[in-house]
Amino acid sequence: MSRHSPHATRKALSSSLSGTRPGSCMIQLEENIRVPREVAEYNAEAAKDKFRVVALGDSITECANMKREEGWAGILEQLLGPGARVVNAGIGGTSSSLGLYRWRRDVVPMNPHAVVICFLLNDSHIRHYECSSSYLVQCTPHQMEGNMRAMFDLAQGMGAEPVMWTPPPVPTWGSKDVRLGIQMQLLELYQSVLERVVAQRNVRLVNFWKTFPSLVEEYPGRYFNQPDGYHSTVQAQPILARGIRDALADSLAAWKSGGYPRAGPRSGPRSGPRSPRGA
Repeated sequence: MSRHSPHATRKALSSSLSGTRPGSCMIQLEENIRVPREVAEYNAEAAKDKFRVVALGDSITECANMKREEGWAGILEQLLGPGARVVNAGIGGTSSSLGLYRWRRDVVPMNPHAVVICFLLNDSHIRHYECSSSYLVQCTPHQMEGNMRAMFDLAQGMGAEPVMWTPPPVPTWGSKDVRLGIQMQLLELYQSVLERVVAQRNVRLVNFWKTFPSLVEEYPGRYFNQPDGYHSTVQAQPILARGIRDALADSLAAWKSGGYPRAGPRSGPRSGPRSPRGA
């Protein structure tokens, strides 16, 4: 999550989405939204025989201040093995609205087997604050729900598994700041909406918001640097990567066995949303 968000979207698409299926008109943004480096450098030929995963999200996906091998997406690629390719398509400071609008540009070209999604922090973030009864969030709960459902449809429609994950709970270090208190209430509300939607859609959820403190010896400990309670440290990244790897285990096994469909939504029995099986 970014407190300064030069890449936050302020405009909709150049063509109207009215009366169309979600995602069907995602062709051109009115603003020059930067292309994530790993998306720009993606080599389709080199990855054609690999298990492909796109990590779509905001700054806690992008991990801009870390080396690739330090952030969770780079670690995830190593955990999945030499047959995997994880493309980090995170852009700091952005919401699920821009994630949805970027889908055709930043997800479709990879023809992924799975898309790992997280926008919770920015979706719920207060962008303009006047007082406790007057503030604007970046993405309303209704918007976020619609964006998530559309992304699930888009992923499953191309034969990819959508996997949601949530960040570790934001530590407040005992702050009595009114605005921070409101922000924490909003995060809990958005988290509950997300849990409901993934349960209804039977989408896997790696729920670090609830499980992360139990996975570490002390929380927030060395996993956050005060006062930034949004961006976890390098020490937290392997734990995030292991939890997401566990959520991808079934898809990876299906791909290795050659039974992975590449067109249309998957059918058949599915396990419900899962939490990581430990650090």
